[in-house]
Amino acid sequence: MIIHAACMEAVVTVIAIGVAIIEQERNRNYIPREAHINAIAQREFYMDSILNRGDRHCVEQILMKPVVLYNLCVVLTSYDLLRSTQNVSIREQVIVFLQIVGQN
Repeated sequence: MIIHAACMEAVVTVIAIGVAIIEQERNRNYIPREAHINAIAQREFYMDSILNRGDRHCVEQILMKPVVLYNLCVVLTSYDLLRSTQNVSIREQVIVFLQIVGQN
């Protein structure tokens, strides 16, 4: 009889804790998400703005002409030194690297 009463108390305690956790989650203030931004399109637009605004602009940004960049990407790909990932193309990887290395 005493064991049965102790088990019932334990069950009631677990249920009360579960209800308290559920109520706490319901009343929780969530931070609203920001509007979805198409990051892939933005990155492509940025890379195109570097490569298609003329040789001078491209040299100012990544210290090489677009033709040389494309040839470098071909060499890196042909020797299997760099691979595209699901999120980042070889061209983008090279541009980001050159921008970082090219700054003081």
